[in-house]
Amino acid sequence: MASEAKLGYEPGYRVHIDGLDAMQWIRKMPLDACIVGAPRFGETMTRYNAMASLEGVGLWVENASETGLGQVFQAHQAAAFPGIEYTIGIVHCLEDDLVMAPFAMTDAFYRLPAKPGLGVGLDENALEKYRVA
Repeated sequence: MASEAKLGYEPGYRVHIDGLDAMQWIRKMPLDACIVGAPRFGETMTRYNAMASLEGVGLWVENASETGLGQVFQAHQAAAFPGIEYTIGIVHCLEDDLVMAPFAMTDAFYRLPAKPGLGVGLDENALEKYRVA
C-alpha cells in the first residue's frame, strides 16, 4: 500500500504535539508526522503548518472529527495549509453526522463542496433528535 511506504511504519514516529514543544521532538527524533488534536485554529495552525513545511514533517489533524461539519472543516483546513497530509475523523462510526448530505470520500480524497460557507447543510432534524438540553 502506497501510504504505508510513505509513512515509514518501520523506523520513525508519529506524536501528538498538543501542549508540547513540537520542535524539540522534531530535533531529537525522526518524526514522520505531528498529530494535532484538540481545537487548533488560526494562528496556532499557521505556526504548525510553517513548522511542518520547514522541517519536512507532515501534519495529521484530528481537531474537529466528531461531526460532519467538523469533517468538512478539517478538509477546508487541509486545503488551506499545505503541511497537512491527513485529516483524521470518526464520523463514519457515528449514528448520525448531523449534516444533510454525507461528505463522502472518493479514491481516499475529499472534494471540497462548491456551495457557500463550509458547503454543507446542517440537519436540523438530527440536531433536535440528539439535543440534550
